Amino acid sequence: MLMLFVSSAMILGSCKKDSTTTPTDGDKTALKALIAESEALVNAATTADYPQAAIDNFKTTLQTVKTASASILTQAQITNLVTQLTEAKKTFASQQYGFIDESLYLNAGWHFDEGTGTTATAFSSGHNVGTFTLGDVAILGAANAKMPTWATGVKGGKAIYLNGGAHLEVPYSTAFLPVNLSISVWVKPDSLYENNYIISQNYWNGYKLQTQSGGKPYFTYMKSDGVNIIDADNEMDNSITANAWNHIVITLDGTSKLLKFYVNGVLTKTWTETDKIDKGGIGPLTQTLTPSAQPFMIGCVATDAEIAANMAWTNASNLGFFCGIIDELKIYNIALTNGQVGKLYNDEKP
Repeated sequence: MLMLFVSSAMILGSCKKDSTTTPTDGDKTALKALIAESEALVNAATTADYPQAAIDNFKTTLQTVKTASASILTQAQITNLVTQLTEAKKTFASQQYGFIDESLYLNAGWHFDEGTGTTATAFSSGHNVGTFTLGDVAILGAANAKMPTWATGVKGGKAIYLNGGAHLEVPYSTAFLPVNLSISVWVKPDSLYENNYIISQNYWNGYKLQTQSGGKPYFTYMKSDGVNIIDADNEMDNSITANAWNHIVITLDGTSKLLKFYVNGVLTKTWTETDKIDKGGIGPLTQTLTPSAQPFMIGCVATDAEIAANMAWTNASNLGFFCGIIDELKIYNIALTNGQVGKLYNDEKP
């Protein structure tokens, strides 16, 4: 009986469940999505856009992460893989020809994608807010002065439509007066005329960008000497088209003393240091505004108060304001290169 009892105990003991448990995976949803994005990115990459070494390095990191992801992983391990691949993806993107590090070089930039409300906030670090502002009633009359409205943007998002003096005012910041300057913007003008102002920072006391009736982008700026004002266009009639999207980029290199005009990704005119010799040649932008630091204007020459105080000659026929749609406005603190302008155009074009 004793032997039978012992045997039964042994049998019962052998039927007990193992105390260890099978390990389970953490949530790999984000990791899988990131792997898919990275695969699509690297598969589309060519040596026309990236150095071969950059493509090879990113592929190696991607394969390492993919191999590791096939194993059972803790959530901490998954998080580490996401971090590793995210950093590799960021590095790869920075190696694309024409890449612009906007964390360093973008002083102000607006997508205008809000679509509602009466303000547009910059996506850049300064988060500069543009406030919708009525056109100058004293000059245009109450019936003709308009407010900005929302419109369809260059790539199907949102943009701002301006007419009747409607504009946005952004509080002044030194970010709008960098030593080197690039302005990038998409415009769809209703018509082409002399005073079709796109932006203005204290008009000719700082700088302004507009289009002319001949279909040319036109840029004016005060030089650092505080005396000479440079006026220049790209000397290419009909390079800007009414009722169509146009990408305009102006770059001013204060060191090399070069002013360049680009339309739809193509360099159309370069003004050098010796050009505009009657004004001392192309030179750096002023760093001081007179008579005062007026707001940065999107779509108009100046505020009502500034016009009343300093532009007594202004009337309804010559008031500078934009008629049409503006989208993807960016102010950089570097003179963009040909490759960077081309990449901006290709990334943003319809």
